[in-house]
Amino acid sequence: MSNLLQSLLPAYRRNRIHLLLCALLILALVITLLIPTLQNPPLAHASAPAVPSGWTNVFTDDFTGAANTGVNTSDWQYDLGTSYPGGAANWGTGEIETMTNSTANVFQDGSGNLNIKPIRASNGTWTSGRIESKSSSFQPPAGGIMHVEARIQLPNVTGAAAQGYWPAFWMLGAPFRGNYTNWPQAGEIDIMENVNGVNTLYSTLHCGVSPGGPCNETTGIGGNKSGVSPTLQAGFHTYAVEFDKSVSPQQLRYYLDGVNFFTINANQVDSTTWNNATNHGFFIILNVAIGGGWPGNPTSSTTSGAAMKIDYVQVRTKAGSGTTTPTPTPTPTPSPSADYTVTVTKSGSNATIKFTPASGVATTAPILHFQSSALFGGVQQNVYMNSVSGGWSYTIGGLSTGNVVKYTFTYTKNGVQQPETAQKSFTF
Repeated sequence: MSNLLQSLLPAYRRNRIHLLLCALLILALVITLLIPTLQNPPLAHASAPAVPSGWTNVFTDDFTGAANTGVNTSDWQYDLGTSYPGGAANWGTGEIETMTNSTANVFQDGSGNLNIKPIRASNGTWTSGRIESKSSSFQPPAGGIMHVEARIQLPNVTGAAAQGYWPAFWMLGAPFRGNYTNWPQAGEIDIMENVNGVNTLYSTLHCGVSPGGPCNETTGIGGNKSGVSPTLQAGFHTYAVEFDKSVSPQQLRYYLDGVNFFTINANQVDSTTWNNATNHGFFIILNVAIGGGWPGNPTSSTTSGAAMKIDYVQVRTKAGSGTTTPTPTPTPTPSPSADYTVTVTKSGSNATIKFTPASGVATTAPILHFQSSALFGGVQQNVYMNSVSGGWSYTIGGLSTGNVVKYTFTYTKNGVQQPETAQKSFTF
C-alpha cells in the first residue's frame, strides 16, 4: 500500500499544481477586466424619455457629444463674465465667480452628461459656467400645457466643503433678454435651486416688483422638498415644471422625480402681475454659481471642482382648445370622518397639524396647503407632510397668539388622487 501511495503522489502533486496555475490565471483575468471599471466607474446616463402620447417634443438635448467638447452652440449660448451687458453686477445676486466658455468649466463627458464645474484658482478667484438656450420662445400653446424637465445630479459635495455652491436649473422670461433691467416683472421660474450642499430642493416664481410687491420679492413665491433619497448630491433626479393654461386659474406645477410637490395658482397674485411674468416665451438656464446673498461666500474649506451633471433637458407641449377652459366643477370632497381625522397641537410658537388616515385608507404623503397673513407675506405654502406614527404631520413655526391659519389637504386614497379638501382653520 505504501508503494502504491508513493507511485500516485507525483501525479497528485502535478494535478494540484496544474489546478493552482489555472486558478491564478483566471484570477488575473478577472482582475484585469475589473480594474478599468473600478478606476473609471460608469457615469449614470439615461436617454431622454419618449414623449408621451398627446404631447409634442419641442426641444431635447441628450448631451451625447464627445468627451471634453462644449455645448452645441446651435441650441445653447454661453453667458460670460459677471453680468449681462448693462445688467446688474454679479448677475444681480452677489455671486463671485466669473462665467467662461472654457471646457474646463463646461464640457460634455462622453458618457451622456454635460458637466458644469466651478474651479478656484490659486489666487482664490473662481470660474464657473452658465449656459442658456438660444430659443426664448418656450411656452404653452393657447389653452395647453408646457412641460420642462432635466435629469441632474447636483455637485457631490456637502457640509463645509459645499459652502457657497449654488447650482440651478431655471428660466427667465423672453422680455428680459436684451433688456436685462426688468426683473422680476418679466418673470423667473426656478425649477431647481440648491445651496451649500443641503439635501433640499427649492422651486420658486419671481414676479412683480422688488423689493416686496405681490410676489414677496426678493424671496418670491416658493416651495421646497427635503429628505430626498438618494440625496440630491449622491444621485440623479428629474426636476420639472409644468405651466398649465388649460385650467382656471392657470398653474405652475413643480415636480421632483415625477411627483408634484408644489403648485402656484395664478390667482395668488393679481392678473397684471401674472400676465407680465408668464404670458410670453421663456429661455432655459443651467449654471453653478459660487457665493452670493443666499448661500454666502465660499471659505477656504470649500471644495473646488465639484460638477453639476446634466443628463438631458427636454421641453414638450400639449395642445389645448385654443382658449383657457373654466375650472370644472369639483367632485364633492369626502367628509373628513370618512377618510381621515385632523388634530392641531400647539406648543410655544409652533402648531403641528396631524393627518391620520381612517382604517383601511392607504395614503401617500399628503400635501398640506396653508396660509396665514402672519407668515410668508400671506402667500400660500404647499408642503409634503412628514411620516409619523399612525399618519402624517407638519409643524408650522413662527406663530403668535391670535394668528389665524387656513389649510387644506391634497392626498391619495388607495392609489386614487382625491380632490383638494374643504378649507379648515384654527386660531393660534
